[in-house]
Amino acid sequence: MNTGVVMPRFRIRMINSEFESCEETEFPSLQDASKRAIASGARVITESIIGGEERSAAVQLQIHQGERLVAHHVVSLSVADLLPRE
Repeated sequence: MNTGVVMPRFRIRMINSEFESCEETEFPSLQDASKRAIASGARVITESIIGGEERSAAVQLQIHQGERLVAHHVVSLSVADLLPRE
């Protein structure tokens, strides 16, 4: 059944020093698009730290609706050793 309701389309662009990705998807709201972008960014940088020698990582997230930038976030994660290495 088609209710005639069209969800807005948002383009999520993820950028850091090693890669750039972009996807366009329908979301009920900008808040939902931001939550999805932040969760995706957190997964990417977590994998980066777990899988490599990096102790910190960050990713920039831009959310566009059409050509207009409607949200801009930075997600970062750092790991610090609290005990000296033996």
